[in-house]
Amino acid sequence: MAEELSSEYESGSEYSEEEDEDESGEEVLDEEEEPKLKYMRLGSHVTDILKRDAASCMAVHERFLALGTHWGVVYVLDFAGNEIKRYSIHKATVNELSIDDCGEYIASCCNDGKVVISSLYGKEQVVHSHKRPILTVALDPEYHRKQTSRFV
Repeated sequence: MAEELSSEYESGSEYSEEEDEDESGEEVLDEEEEPKLKYMRLGSHVTDILKRDAASCMAVHERFLALGTHWGVVYVLDFAGNEIKRYSIHKATVNELSIDDCGEYIASCCNDGKVVISSLYGKEQVVHSHKRPILTVALDPEYHRKQTSRFV
């Protein structure tokens, strides 16, 4: 059997559509129709932000967007691209952002070893410092409730 397979590869046999069937005998379609999505380009402040700095991560909430940059800045934007709030809290690339379910808190992690959890509607900020770069962060979906202030 192994000799048969190696002789097929050595002879340069071409791939045929008959080989493109799964175990149930159904042919797999190569050309599936791509879904059609409605989209709108972000403008306004996003254009200015991306002229000065490069985006490193993004998180989306039903009410806003959060954009992290390589210079350590976190921008909170509306869906038109207008800046709502800006946090200059890191000294290196923002690796990931996480938003709680209510959209009241945003967590960011960075190569500088900090995890920062910021309130979007107040001045509250919690900083957790680590000695190593932090690559990912996840807020508890119920973080806005004071008794469940957990993050990973």
